Amino acid sequence: MERLEEVSVTDVTVHSLKGDILFETCSVSSIHDIHELADASAQKLNAKKCHMVSSDGTIISEFLDLKNDDRLTAVAQHVSPLLQLVGLQNVQGDLGDAYATVPMEVLEQIALEVAFGLTHIACWFGGPQHIAGSPSLPWRFGSVLPPPGPFKDEMRLRIVPSTPVVHLGAMVVLSITDALPCFPAVQKIRATRELTVDDIIKIRSAHQDECNKNKTKLLEQHPGADTVVATMSLARYTAEEVFFELGHRASRLYDDI
Repeated sequence: MERLEEVSVTDVTVHSLKGDILFETCSVSSIHDIHELADASAQKLNAKKCHMVSSDGTIISEFLDLKNDDRLTAVAQHVSPLLQLVGLQNVQGDLGDAYATVPMEVLEQIALEVAFGLTHIACWFGGPQHIAGSPSLPWRFGSVLPPPGPFKDEMRLRIVPSTPVVHLGAMVVLSITDALPCFPAVQKIRATRELTVDDIIKIRSAHQDECNKNKTKLLEQHPGADTVVATMSLARYTAEEVFFELGHRASRLYDDI
């Protein structure tokens, strides 16, 4: 990997954790330029200092293999994208007064449980199991923490397509359970921004398209069935990795699916 001082790249954009554009079409030719971008981003985010995170989720230090049109994310130092996802930490990296005395490991464990619940719902949101309306996730930690902003309405969060469910920087792993050579066994995607319910729906829809293309082969495994529906489930959610399993189920068209 080359030193950044030896590389000149153009049309680099800088985004916030929420995906807002902070700086557009920047030219970067030295590590000094990166530091200046970080300082300018910190001012826009009202933070003391910022890390610059590359499109593959790596914090930029002295070395970087940066490409033209790359996307950088400005992250305030001491910020936890996981805590921010559920509203326990603001964009400057500050905890609310009600959370400041709670051990960080407790906050992170609660954030993981909430994120798991949100992402689990996203897996079926808008699919055959979703009859109508907006599902909600209750705040179950009132004895330990008061609900953060997103949950203050009736101690629950109403989930819509724009609701963030996967935190920035997580490695999203898609494990394909369909035993067909046309499906890759595993795909990995680095979350370069928070992923929303709508992003998860798009992943499931793309798998449904693949199931439709290979419907005949899939139905050979299910005599009497004539319909294939893509399925998506959440196997685990950690601070580093979010692991999904994609598969299918088959039925007759007018049977319950």
